[in-house]
Amino acid sequence: MPIENERKDIQKAMAYDLIRIFEKHPDQTYTAADLKELIDAYITGVQQ
Repeated sequence: MPIENERKDIQKAMAYDLIRIFEKHPDQTYTAADLKELIDAYITGVQQ
């Protein structure tokens, strides 16, 4: 089980990855459902 610092690093890496996904389509707007689907896909490793 990761220690606290490792857990924080993992969270930051995930946030950075999601920012990079959003930056690929800067003109797109996302609904709450879109964001949930995107985050779910990210967590399960599904390619969007």
